[in-house]
Amino acid sequence: MKIITVRESEANEMLDNFFENGVFTFEGLDLSTKEKVKDFTVNFEKIARETGFTGDTLVAYKVTGEMMNRRYELTGENAYADDINIICIPGYYNSDMKLKMGARWFDDVCCSNAIRENAIRCGQEPDFG
Repeated sequence: MKIITVRESEANEMLDNFFENGVFTFEGLDLSTKEKVKDFTVNFEKIARETGFTGDTLVAYKVTGEMMNRRYELTGENAYADDINIICIPGYYNSDMKLKMGARWFDDVCCSNAIRENAIRCGQEPDFG
């Protein structure tokens, strides 16, 4: 697995693509060292292969909390820490593994953030029902 950091100049376009395609997403992964990056990539590749992924290579994209906050206008308690890692993996759609690994679909992440942000702006509690 290769992890590509999304550039600022491409952020909006990439985030829109992730949303439209409901990409497999992790929020808050600790990738602070080369060892942690390697552990994540090797383990994820192994799991993907065991669960039926047959492509040549998985590519993951790293987005920062700052990019998410700016694109989706997230504020206050709903905003991400600027340096948090959000890892998006297009082309891998395994619902069982998503649940087991604590991942989410990117569109779900964005919609949940939008519900919370709207509640903040209206002075209400979020209604996810």
